[in-house]
Amino acid sequence: MDVGQRLKERRNELNLTQDYVAEELGITRQTMSNWENGRSYPDIERIIRLSEIYGLSLDELLKGDQEMVKHLQENTVVNHFLKIFIAMLLVNFLLMMVLLLNQRMSEPFLLILFALIGANSLSLFYLIIKKI
Repeated sequence: MDVGQRLKERRNELNLTQDYVAEELGITRQTMSNWENGRSYPDIERIIRLSEIYGLSLDELLKGDQEMVKHLQENTVVNHFLKIFIAMLLVNFLLMMVLLLNQRMSEPFLLILFALIGANSLSLFYLIIKKI
């Protein structure tokens, strides 16, 4: 049985409406319907919340649905990539702000700053290429 079927079955066992569960999760009823019909999957935060609402362990909810597990793994990798990417962009921004705001820097300090900005920029390009 896939996750969607399990969600629908458990919701019906508990006599809950899609509207009620959707409101508890902060989503639309249509999104809930899409999950139950296998057209899309919930994210990890909502899977955890669903397990709480339905009184099921994550194992009971996910076991046997390899597509859902694959979806969650891919989603986790993408989120990790985005966090690294954003952190590196912020580092570059801060380094550039130091460069702009501090007009009287010694030449060695300027070279180090440019080297850090260059290295971080190359790392960003590597991340983008790796992800593509």
